[in-house]
Amino acid sequence: MKEEEDMVQEGAPEEGGKKERGKSLKRAAEFLRNSTVAVLRGEFLIRLRFDRYFLHIIYLFFLAVMSIWIKLEIEKTMARMEDNKKVLEDCKIYHAQKTCELVSLDRVSTVQDLLEKAGSDLTVPDRPADRIR
Repeated sequence: MKEEEDMVQEGAPEEGGKKERGKSLKRAAEFLRNSTVAVLRGEFLIRLRFDRYFLHIIYLFFLAVMSIWIKLEIEKTMARMEDNKKVLEDCKIYHAQKTCELVSLDRVSTVQDLLEKAGSDLTVPDRPADRIR
């Protein structure tokens, strides 16, 4: 008999716990429904009293936008620098080729050959140039 009484006493708190759980679930569902309605109506931040911090929120939004904009500008500048590096490398190669051509044309024999191919009568001078004073 004592065992039956113990079982009855143990069963009573469980039923009360189920009722409390049901109430808490009901409250949670009501809270979610009210929050969803407040969000849809645009009242959620006012209910949480965020109107006091409105200027701070605007300031943080402005800072976030500026940060994103600056990062995009930096990325665009870096891309332009990479393109300019490629162009600069091409210019260096072109300059080296032209320098090599000029060095080869600087030789007297090469100049004589070019003059002969062009049909010119110019030749290498026999004596040094005179200075006019």
